[in-house]
Amino acid sequence: MVFLVLALLFSAVLALVLKYLNTGSPYGVYFVNYITCTLLAFAAMEPKALYNGDIAPCWLGAVTGVIYLASLCANGASIHKNGAILSSVFTRLGVLVPIVLSVALFGERPTPLQGLGVALAVAAAVLMNGLPGKPETSAAANKIYPWLLVLTLLLNGTADAMSKVFAQLGRWQDDGLFMFYIFLFAGLATLVLLVRQRRSLTGRDVFFGVLVGVPNFLSSRLLLAALTELPAFLVYPCYSVGVILVISVVSFFLFRERLNGRQMGAAGMILVSLVLLNL
Repeated sequence: MVFLVLALLFSAVLALVLKYLNTGSPYGVYFVNYITCTLLAFAAMEPKALYNGDIAPCWLGAVTGVIYLASLCANGASIHKNGAILSSVFTRLGVLVPIVLSVALFGERPTPLQGLGVALAVAAAVLMNGLPGKPETSAAANKIYPWLLVLTLLLNGTADAMSKVFAQLGRWQDDGLFMFYIFLFAGLATLVLLVRQRRSLTGRDVFFGVLVGVPNFLSSRLLLAALTELPAFLVYPCYSVGVILVISVVSFFLFRERLNGRQMGAAGMILVSLVLLNL
């Protein structure tokens, strides 16, 4: 449980940095972020070998890295076409993918109370972000693209689920190698996009990339550690709603952002769901 708590805390730090990062083209920041994570993963590896006799961390890391970037691109495209509120709801619903995967393929079975906790956590995550309603901007007046929303849900959920897949198929001693290949291939994929845009890195990209990369690596590494100790149906809902709760609390104290009545209700649902998930 300690790994899970630390993972969500570092993920909240990452989200807060990204929340206040304003840039027209984020790929420079993403690239430096992934390179920072790659270097940190290599520094943490013991032994420092790129192959330990098992191909699983290599190919699973490569696939996961590409999915990481694809989920970012899909989310950005969905925000542009469908608006931020609707896209955020489907991003949060992506937590259903690793939960369904763990139950269907890996035989994990939540108790009835834990199942209620999962449902409550998903509902709270959606409610905290806001339900789709009136268009928030003039761009939202365009038609909805449901295929893009579904793609966002599936890619974000699959990116999360890959850590569980490795926890089942790989060896625990290769956790560091798996993380190394995730960030390496995510960085290479981002480099391709940068080259296509013919955009060079700026000092701002480097600064914010490193600032994002450190908590990104720590949250990913700790989440994988949590998955080796706890069932996925407990880890992912706690991780998702825990990050939301921490961000809300920090935003209130540091940035004076107040929760409205709906968000306060969602926060209460989060606390109840966390209790049910741990029964």
